[in-house]
Amino acid sequence: MTGSGGSMTTLLEGYLEDVGRQVAGWVWLPAEPGRRLRVTVLFDDGCGLRLRAETVADLHRADLEAAGKGDGRYGFTLPLPGILDGREHKVELRLPDFPDARPAGSPRTAIFTLPPVVLRPARPVHADIERLRSLLGDLVKLNGGDAAAAIPDATTLAGWLAGAGHCWLVAERHGRFVGHCRVSPDWPVEPGSGALSLGIELHPDVRGRGMGEALMRAAHCWASGRASRLELAVLPHNVRALRLYRRLGYADLGTVLLPETRTPHRRMAIALRPGSLRREPIILMV
Repeated sequence: MTGSGGSMTTLLEGYLEDVGRQVAGWVWLPAEPGRRLRVTVLFDDGCGLRLRAETVADLHRADLEAAGKGDGRYGFTLPLPGILDGREHKVELRLPDFPDARPAGSPRTAIFTLPPVVLRPARPVHADIERLRSLLGDLVKLNGGDAAAAIPDATTLAGWLAGAGHCWLVAERHGRFVGHCRVSPDWPVEPGSGALSLGIELHPDVRGRGMGEALMRAAHCWASGRASRLELAVLPHNVRALRLYRRLGYADLGTVLLPETRTPHRRMAIALRPGSLRREPIILMV
């Protein structure tokens, strides 16, 4: 995250982690580890109600300290204004001392009532391709990346979606894709092993609501009869994901390196019950 204060450009780090009943995250200035940054949170319900709240990012976080971020006193929390309780709204994080800075994870949407959500395969049609590109772009930008450089073009996605032996499930809410789960013969699967790989990602706005498990179970259903097992790769520090995969029955196969960056991942797999080929699953979450 890059921000500017006056004529000085300074590298900042931070993330808007939680929205809902409270807003939480962290932000720090590595060049000045003793400095506690002011934080402004903007709320917008989309119907004319706009609020702001301010605090200082000075709460101690053991995880930040363990990650080598100074003394770890860079966390912040703010309670949700009561008037917004139960009302879906946008949340944006700003830093008054660095007005051009845009911390990762911002903006977000606080969602209190999730359903209805439809889980279905993405189709190689214009509307689905553009919604899928929008979701992938949002996920890249929320993590501080360059969406234009990281997201495949429409032609590439259309070809992938039309290919045999692939399934790209999406979670759709109010016409917007908020999660996806892709099954394919790609990394970390070894050619000729009879396995398929699974990759899953949810928008932060909808995490922690059981959608990841629902998408994975739908993927298991589709892959049954098409593969002997499913494999995935996950970063070792992604505790929440590891907990879900183990609960679903995935076994740890050791370390595997991402080919592009050589970043270590945990390779995991689950055996699939033999079964007949099933139609692509369409599931309505209500």
